[in-house]
Amino acid sequence: MESFDLSIKEETFRVIRNDADNYSFSVFNYATCHIIEKNNSGVWKAVQHRFGKDSLPLNEIGEGIEKYYNEP
Repeated sequence: MESFDLSIKEETFRVIRNDADNYSFSVFNYATCHIIEKNNSGVWKAVQHRFGKDSLPLNEIGEGIEKYYNEP
């Protein structure tokens, strides 16, 4: 799958779309790995925490994903 880098708050995250039909993404860097999704209401949420930090800037990452894919 295609990936891209997203810089937020002096951290760089690698983002990989997990399924072309689903709005599910793997988001990781040297310190953390999460699976995030955008639900039917348009809210970003972490659905799985694989390792590292417990939190990440979900809204900012979601906005970056939407800009990358040019989606509202």
